[in-house]
Amino acid sequence: MVNYFMILRPLIIQNSNLKTSRALFLALSLLFSALNSFQSSAQTILNSPLSYVGMGELDEGGSPSNAMMGGLGVSNSNGIYANVINPALLARNRYTVFEVGAKAELKELQDTRQHQQIFGGNYHSLNLTLPISSRWTASIGFRPHSSVEYETRSFRRLNLLGVDSLIYSYAGKGGVTKLTFNNGVRIGKDFYVGIGIDYLFGTVNRNVSTQNLSDGQYYKIQLENRIDYSDFLFRGGLAYRKHLKNDMFINVGTSFDLSSTLSSKQLKRFAIMDLSGITVINADTLNKSTPFAQNLPVSQHFGVSLEKLANWMVGIDYSRTDWTKVDNNLGRSSRLPVSSRWSVGGEYTPDFEAISNYFKRVTYRAGFSYSTTPYDYLGNGKYAVDKYVSLGVALPLRNLSYLNIAYQIGKRGVLADNGLEEQYQRITIGLTLSDLWFQKVKLN
Repeated sequence: MVNYFMILRPLIIQNSNLKTSRALFLALSLLFSALNSFQSSAQTILNSPLSYVGMGELDEGGSPSNAMMGGLGVSNSNGIYANVINPALLARNRYTVFEVGAKAELKELQDTRQHQQIFGGNYHSLNLTLPISSRWTASIGFRPHSSVEYETRSFRRLNLLGVDSLIYSYAGKGGVTKLTFNNGVRIGKDFYVGIGIDYLFGTVNRNVSTQNLSDGQYYKIQLENRIDYSDFLFRGGLAYRKHLKNDMFINVGTSFDLSSTLSSKQLKRFAIMDLSGITVINADTLNKSTPFAQNLPVSQHFGVSLEKLANWMVGIDYSRTDWTKVDNNLGRSSRLPVSSRWSVGGEYTPDFEAISNYFKRVTYRAGFSYSTTPYDYLGNGKYAVDKYVSLGVALPLRNLSYLNIAYQIGKRGVLADNGLEEQYQRITIGLTLSDLWFQKVKLN
């Protein structure tokens, strides 16, 4: 196991004149210890029957600050928190920023027959942003990309009396993680360009099993499908920031995927197992590890925001995602749709420089998100809609460091139209540590 933080320790010690060096060293120690532990664990948060599509349910992305504003982030960045939704905006960060976050979710699921309430959590993101020059800022991060976690059963009668029946079980588990390297460069005074490089890796298992109750079987027959993902993906970003008057700015941005496939390997196996699903009685490999290209959803994002420096910001984002080439994993002949998302949000800081009143230095954020999804649970052509309201606060710590708390409450799908309805509440807690690194000490 690589001890990553011991590699960075000398770099931090040489900046020992900074008040927050010890805190940053501790944070980085936690970061790279987490990297070691997460490499071998699944990145799922909790059960989701809709994670059958493609590589699974995609992570929303962004930082805890973006989560407070309905995911808003294509054009807006205040230069304190790192905005990785649009890599071009990293060029606005002039401080070294370390961010770490975790999230928890309470979800209620119901279909026409049953109701379930579940609770789970996972890490949200780990990110380190480093200014390279006055015009170039880079960041390296680690976060979930997608997750698969579901298990359903169905029964089928073998005769009219219904005495005998078959039990079909469908289960999926696993996830894909990404290691990100983003770069943002300022060109001239008002233009920004960026490139994001993501290394994706992970494993997803999907199994279908049957058991025949007519002859009292104490075993089940299972078809196993394992897919291992490992490849690089690329993203681009552009932004424009225009000064109006009285510290007012208008921001325009766009980001887009540059990759549409991911190199993968698939292994299929036919197995006879005991009812626990753990002990293998007999197995036969149907398809050895075979390389194939996993088609990916391809997204374009557009955003515009109006900002008063160090005071307030409002903005709106629109995203378009093409799922038409992604496998729905259900054997349906119909193609998945093109989905869309709207995000509206903003932030407000009463007085950024207030000394006597702490709450005037707090940044308050709120937002709303509305999106169509590729999830057609019943196969009736009605795709679930996901909508939520979010709010949160950034509580100032020392220097330009903050404790971020985001809350989201929303709903995905309608029982009458989609056959499955999810109501959820999410809490994301993040820590942003900012400081100046690698600055030469000047003696007067």
